[in-house]
Amino acid sequence: MNYFIGAILVLYAAGVLSLVWNLLSSLHLITRQRALPPVPRDTREWPSLDVIVPVKDEADNIGVVLHSLLAQDYPNLRILVVNDRSTDGTADAVQAIQDEHPNVERFDIKELPEGYYGKPHAVHCLRNELRGDYIAFVDSDLDLDPACLPTLVDHLDRNRFDWVAVMGKPKVARFWERVSVPLFGAVIFAWYDPRKISDPKWPNAIGSGLMVCRRDAYEAIDGHRCVIDIYDEDSELVRIAKRAGQKISFVLTPELFTQRHYGTLDRTIRGMTRTFVGGIKTLPRLLFTANALHFISHMPFIIMIMLAVATLSGATIPFAPWWWAAAITHLATSTGLALLVFHTAGRDRHLALLHPLGSALLIFICYRAIRHLSRGEAIAWRGTQYSS
Repeated sequence: MNYFIGAILVLYAAGVLSLVWNLLSSLHLITRQRALPPVPRDTREWPSLDVIVPVKDEADNIGVVLHSLLAQDYPNLRILVVNDRSTDGTADAVQAIQDEHPNVERFDIKELPEGYYGKPHAVHCLRNELRGDYIAFVDSDLDLDPACLPTLVDHLDRNRFDWVAVMGKPKVARFWERVSVPLFGAVIFAWYDPRKISDPKWPNAIGSGLMVCRRDAYEAIDGHRCVIDIYDEDSELVRIAKRAGQKISFVLTPELFTQRHYGTLDRTIRGMTRTFVGGIKTLPRLLFTANALHFISHMPFIIMIMLAVATLSGATIPFAPWWWAAAITHLATSTGLALLVFHTAGRDRHLALLHPLGSALLIFICYRAIRHLSRGEAIAWRGTQYSS
């Protein structure tokens, strides 16, 4: 029996050491993460820029992103809002802004052809309207710093990239968002190392809610036509661009914009399920994610409780000091990882102490995504059913 328990202890200790290594690697990555300091507009001749904002049923929020775009310190800026089958007064909200700003144009999509996905189809419908040297794709839940677009175009120009995809600072208000969104981002980056996304030798990639590209690079891969029936179209665009030999840059830029998240617990669960299905993609990867979250956030508490109960009941525990040492190291490392994740996301670090709650929610979402994939169930989002 002692040999069996000793073998389990060795396996557990190996898992804890792996976690320590991941903490050190994450610290190294973050300290070396290249920032993009805001670049003010200067006297150079800036290339023309078309900004595409796809929107559906965002009457109460569309003003935030449009006013932040109108405040950009960028000349030759043209804003194209594609209103995809909205039923809540979005068109009127955009029209009110158009009346005061002639560089805002609105295009209304009335129907979605069968087999197509809403957002890529809506953006594809603007293909013949594009005139800029560069194109920016901006989700409707963003709020951009005035130097955001000049900084990204400058980054593309100076480094001769074809695409740049950036991640901003999450904007969360409600409790479950605050404890889960930073961990949600950490899960995504565990599968998609930001350093590798920019590496042409690594075939995989993720996109983001804010991407800027050269128009000729976009047209060379047939624009959004090539992803018109793809679930995670922004990530697939970047993958296709990489396969075509185009140069990609992926950067964390919390100083350049914030991104509003889902709000209610129900919308958080449905939105994250959709992202896990589209981003993590496979049943084995989802199962691994759920078990990794459980090991990181819950296992040290479970082991310490079991050790305490066994000790209080007078049971003899083989290698008890080593079990305690491993569990305490595990707890300290898990807490350190959570503090690092929440600090990087710009969230209150005291919430990192509640990471077991956030992990429990993400584990539930993992199994919800597993159910969708295993049953082939459709996912409903913004009034449209999408096959998983």
